[in-house]
Parts: sequence; C-alpha cells; structure tokens
Amino acid sequence: MTVHGDLVLKARVRLLSHNERILDAPEGLWVYRALFPVSPHVYAYKLAYVLRTAAASPRVAHLPQARRALLEEARAAAAHIPADAPAHQVRMWEYTVAELTMLEQQGRAGQ
Repeated sequence: MTVHGDLVLKARVRLLSHNERILDAPEGLWVYRALFPVSPHVYAYKLAYVLRTAAASPRVAHLPQARRALLEEARAAAAHIPADAPAHQVRMWEYTVAELTMLEQQGRAGQ
C-alpha cells in the first residue's frame, strides 16, 4: 500500500496536538488509517479500538453490513498487535472476533 507523505505528516501533527490517549472516531479513523501502513505494530491497537468504537456507534447500528466491514477491518488491524503488548491490547483480536461472531448469529436469528 502506498502512503501519501503529506497525509502521514498531517496525521502525525494532529496526534501531536491531541492530549488524550486515543483520538476518537471519526477523526481517529483517518489518522490511524493513515499511520497504520507506516507503523502497523505501533498503531494496530489504536486503529482496531477506533474501528470497534465506530462499529458500535448509533450511526451504523441499523447498518449490519457497515458494522461488519468496520469489525473486519478491526480484526485485520488487531492481527498486527505485537505479542509483547499489554494484555488488553493483545486480547483486542479475540474481542473483535467474538463481536463478529455475535453479529453473525444475530443475522441468522433475524432471517
């Protein structure tokens, strides 16, 4: 994946001006999506976290396909979390897979 240098710089500047631990969605989505290809091990947890938050938002509550797409992207990002990361970060992949399974079961029950 080719990353646009100006976009990466803009995302890094945005993070420098943010004083919380994780930049929330929707702004966090573009920032972590821009930075993830450059440093996947550094931004994997934050991207997965923001994607899971976006999937749980009221904006996509009635859109199961959008929720699934966000959760699939979160699962892919979480796969890059290093094994030596804190336990809550390492478990992100498991949490995301469980949420995808639950979404799939709800879809089957609703049919």
